[in-house]
Amino acid sequence: MSVIVETNTLNLMGNLLKRQELMELIKEKGLILPDHPITLSSGEKSNYYYDLKMVMADSTGASLIGELLYDIIEREFAAKSVGGLEMGAIPISTAVIVKSFERRKYLGMRQFIVRKKAKMHGSEKKVEGYLIDPVVIVDDVMTKGNSVVQAIDAVRNAGYNVAGVVLVIDREDPMNFIKDKIKYFSLFNHSDFKEFIEIHSNK
Repeated sequence: MSVIVETNTLNLMGNLLKRQELMELIKEKGLILPDHPITLSSGEKSNYYYDLKMVMADSTGASLIGELLYDIIEREFAAKSVGGLEMGAIPISTAVIVKSFERRKYLGMRQFIVRKKAKMHGSEKKVEGYLIDPVVIVDDVMTKGNSVVQAIDAVRNAGYNVAGVVLVIDREDPMNFIKDKIKYFSLFNHSDFKEFIEIHSNK
């Protein structure tokens, strides 16, 4: 007797497996457990640090992040532009638009990059690339949300609305001031890695 599985169910199962593969890759390459507290971009001290640059520099990691984020962005926002603040958002949005081309071909998403400071020469732009509604902000790791807010403000100042935010990891900081103000999704929460961190921090 044959078993018929709906396409959506197959996609969900496939994404769960890919999410698990990405989680293991983050544990291996993107999670730093220093001997002494490390300073985060928010200015706070922490005994663990998510550094996804090595994950994004790995072809498997870049492909997994691009595909998993693309699926969320397409399903929830049908975005036409994705991007965020340099530099964390650059490899992520690049992976997403490449995946969108594979899926949509010439109707794929476009990329934009928000500079931390506007250029002092040439076009003097704060935002480079394409801004086309709906616009979605992407980022690697969010603590309080400073980088996300900078990107949102830059897009709004350019005359566009931000439909939502999609992250790789949410550190679940109780002082985060953006999550209640905009629709957002994350592939992982800090709680997904908490047990692993506690075990390996004691070694």
